[in-house]
Amino acid sequence: MSEQNNRESLLLPILIPFGCLAVIALALFGFSRILLSVSHHAATAVALAAAIAIMGIATFVATRKKVSSGALAGLTVGVVGSCMLIGGTAILTTGPEPEAGHSVPPQVLALTAPPGAAAKGFEPTTLSAAPGAPIEIVLDNQEAGVPHNVAVYAADPAKDPSAALLGTKPPVPGPAKLTVDVKPLEAGTYFFHCDVHPTTMHGELTVAEGAGGAGGVDISASGLKFSTDKIELPAAQPSTINFDNKDAGTPHNIAIFSDEAHTTSVFTGDLVTGPNKITYDVPALDAGTYYFHCDVHPTMAGTVVVGGSGGHDGGGSEPPPPPTSTSASPKPGDGGGGASAAAEISAQAIQFSTSSLMLPAGKGIALTFDNKDSGTPHNFAIYSDSGYATPVFNGEVVTGPTTTVYDIPALDPGTYYFRCDVHTTMTGTVTVK
Repeated sequence: MSEQNNRESLLLPILIPFGCLAVIALALFGFSRILLSVSHHAATAVALAAAIAIMGIATFVATRKKVSSGALAGLTVGVVGSCMLIGGTAILTTGPEPEAGHSVPPQVLALTAPPGAAAKGFEPTTLSAAPGAPIEIVLDNQEAGVPHNVAVYAADPAKDPSAALLGTKPPVPGPAKLTVDVKPLEAGTYFFHCDVHPTTMHGELTVAEGAGGAGGVDISASGLKFSTDKIELPAAQPSTINFDNKDAGTPHNIAIFSDEAHTTSVFTGDLVTGPNKITYDVPALDAGTYYFHCDVHPTMAGTVVVGGSGGHDGGGSEPPPPPTSTSASPKPGDGGGGASAAAEISAQAIQFSTSSLMLPAGKGIALTFDNKDSGTPHNFAIYSDSGYATPVFNGEVVTGPTTTVYDIPALDPGTYYFRCDVHTTMTGTVTVK
């Protein structure tokens, strides 16, 4: 009997520390789960409240005349119980910490202040976004030396001085870019303007279900390739394409055509120079198969399936008729026995050196284009109509300072129209005779 008592007296001092450590480890593990389940602000408050509770219980036990094993057990139960109670209350009242990687991505909306924007305004003047997701408005100020910004309001402050300011950044002189962050908005119509030129540079931001960068089709460009060669859009209703140009310093766009030869355009998206994002608002299209490419790099191409049923030849609606033009219909000439002519034009300060060109009919033209704008992309493109809907020749975009020679096919006599596809205010006429 005495031997058994001796064994117990030897084991008890060993078991008690291990038992205490086990209880402490379980309590710490459980409490850590609670702290990780609430926001970091709530976790700080929970830890502080638990520390106060532990100090209070320990002080109460220490003031007892005799600290018995029952008092120690009560201390342990009290500490664990108070931690669990405080932690559980925090979870119920504050909710869990949002999981990393599950935040709603921002909707990126592209806005441009082109040359002359102080008088002509933003391009475009309307933006669209979906409710419930943050918004990033990326302003590309292309007006050299002129400061612009974007300020987003709940209403037009000129009509309602109490209209809440939802997001803004200080004006910056161009060429420069700035990004304005706007918190998620409810469905409705909002207002934006430039603080420096509020009477001429303003527009509306429409927030509605199914609009903007939160919905639609996602497609990107990288390494002079699109991420997919097939786009699917709904029939007979407007849709959106979220385009991410990842090619640094390289302009791309998405243009949709009704024919495989890419001659009849039904939608042309603005060119964006990477890395940059834009949301295209595509008008309602009839069901059928269409074709898309990048106007700058036509080898980047694919098909657009609208409504998910067949092409134009298989029961789908006929494509829209090609746009009409009052000017002569251009085509390569087979006269002149391969003879060619030379011409020159340059670009500087976001302007062409001339607004009119005279070219001979029936001859191919070797046009020397000198882009003198350092770091700025330009090209030279000819169209048969003043609406720039039917291209005759699209020169490759080049970033200045550089010189390139465009080989323009022979044209029939008539009046044509040229522009830079990157800076569409750079325009002029071509007279062929």
